[in-house]
Amino acid sequence: MSARHTLVLALLLSFAALTGACAQEEQEREEPGKGKCPSASRAATWDGKEDQEEAMERAARALDSVEPESASREDSGTAALAQGMEKTFSTPGDRPYTFDIACQTPTPHTLTLALVRGEAKTEWEVECGGREGDRFNIPAGSAFTAGIAPVSRDTDGLVVWRLSTVAPEDVQDCEDDIAGCES
Repeated sequence: MSARHTLVLALLLSFAALTGACAQEEQEREEPGKGKCPSASRAATWDGKEDQEEAMERAARALDSVEPESASREDSGTAALAQGMEKTFSTPGDRPYTFDIACQTPTPHTLTLALVRGEAKTEWEVECGGREGDRFNIPAGSAFTAGIAPVSRDTDGLVVWRLSTVAPEDVQDCEDDIAGCES
């Protein structure tokens, strides 16, 4: 067995032992869930301000990961998932824009982002909790609207977005993620 396989096996056995010990400790305790055993999954809700601040930091890092060096931030904001988001952006000038978005929730969640400009409308799925934000290319021109429908009031989560101008050479793939591009 190689050293790599031995290490993987040792890690798996350690995790199994920790999980088993925690399960036994939880059964013996009068108040389940009050122990010091680590959870293998995140809580369904945020317990307070610290969780929300950490979510904001994770979302900001996700957006930073897709922002090119040439980006010049024009607008940015945050919205709670329970309220949803609908904002109209003006995109004057001759430089292209990017609309970058990231969401964070305590449990896995997928949102639908609608981008609308004039008669053109596209919908995109945005996975919450990713290490990279989603980036959409928007050419300069008339205003466009970005929207996410509100989710259940019981769902904790937030959406962080940025609108930036970028150098034309930093536009990747499709130049217009609202009107679409022919392959």
